[in-house]
Amino acid sequence: MADHDNHRERLLTLMEALVGAFAYIQALLKDLPVPVIIPAFTPDDDDEEAPSRALLSLDRVRQIIQDEPISERDKRAFEHAVLDWFTAYELLVITGMAGPAPWRLDAADFAMNRIVTWIEMIEDDEQDENES
Repeated sequence: MADHDNHRERLLTLMEALVGAFAYIQALLKDLPVPVIIPAFTPDDDDEEAPSRALLSLDRVRQIIQDEPISERDKRAFEHAVLDWFTAYELLVITGMAGPAPWRLDAADFAMNRIVTWIEMIEDDEQDENES
């Protein structure tokens, strides 16, 4: 039973981190030279379509980012951050449906770590531009 509780706690922790990562990516997109606004990824009791709109909007970012006047490095970092976010999301959804599996949670955790790395790359590039 303790192992099951540990998996459930880990799943919930990763879900919280996923929502936080979405909000952080959302904020970075808003700060682009040509701001990209995407809806929040939050369940809305009045609007069952809200999460779907947020997911489709985030997917669209992969095309829109190519037109931003930013470095190719940042364009790739944004695209990879989005793909890693979707990887973690899909794995956590599957885990919620099919039950806990250590490899799914490990892979989702690994994707979340890559998101952090991509975000750090984007922020480092922004700092370099501000200093010059």
